[in-house]
Amino acid sequence: MTREEKHDLWNERLQNQKESSLTIAAWCEQNQIVQSQFYYWQKKLTSSVHEPDSVVVPLSMPSSLTALVIETPNGYRVSINDASAITLLPQLIKCLS
Repeated sequence: MTREEKHDLWNERLQNQKESSLTIAAWCEQNQIVQSQFYYWQKKLTSSVHEPDSVVVPLSMPSSLTALVIETPNGYRVSINDASAITLLPQLIKCLS
């Protein structure tokens, strides 16, 4: 099953549970689905809908670099004090996303 097919299947399951008059626990029991799996997919599919896409912002570095500090919404903080480290920034961003 492809990733897209899994997403479609779980979107359908989440919708079916919403439309039923059953609690999540009762619906999962009736459909032989583990509740933790249901909650995993519920979080995965609803959070991806509301999270904004990544945005690339061009940076221009001053000739005398004091410090470049980047903070992510996940709480990571990166401080760059050396101009040569800027070349590693794309790789670092990939690791944090």
